[in-house]
Amino acid sequence: MVPKNKQFKFSTFAIIIGWIIFTVLVTIEGILIISLWVDKAYIAVGFLMLLVSFISYEAFPKLFRFTKFYIKNEPALILTKDKLIDNVNNQIYDWGEIKKIQYNFSYPANHISIEIKHPAKFIKKEHNSYNRLIMKLNTKFFDGTFSLKPRLINGQKKDIVNSLNEFLKNSNTHNSSKVLDQDTY
Repeated sequence: MVPKNKQFKFSTFAIIIGWIIFTVLVTIEGILIISLWVDKAYIAVGFLMLLVSFISYEAFPKLFRFTKFYIKNEPALILTKDKLIDNVNNQIYDWGEIKKIQYNFSYPANHISIEIKHPAKFIKKEHNSYNRLIMKLNTKFFDGTFSLKPRLINGQKKDIVNSLNEFLKNSNTHNSSKVLDQDTY
């Protein structure tokens, strides 16, 4: 029998490593910018400042949001009988909206792909143009509108996959679902 709900927390290790990588990258780029400015290499400075802006624009808000959830002890993933609440992607799905869930645990493409029946509905709600582009590309080329990174979620990959499989299969609104194949990982 499937429990009423199941929660998976954010991984402490993933958040700490994320902050370390972010800090190191920004520090290195800052040092390079200062060095190149002194050498009057203004084009290189401009390029590096653009790169820092892009990394900050994309990575920092997500890292900050993940950290906020972690500090508040809120889960990364909540599975209920009616909904999949994905705090990694900041999305809530009814199980009936999910067409299929696939996974790939081979390095480096370690992800769980969630294909939505009507992706345009979710793409339209996305305000960040970069995220909207990624969602469109994922829908077109990778059979999924969203993906979950198991490394960000605390728990065994097998447990996450089995839980998603159980909740999708047992949802009242998802009659003819394609679910994860448990035997292939």
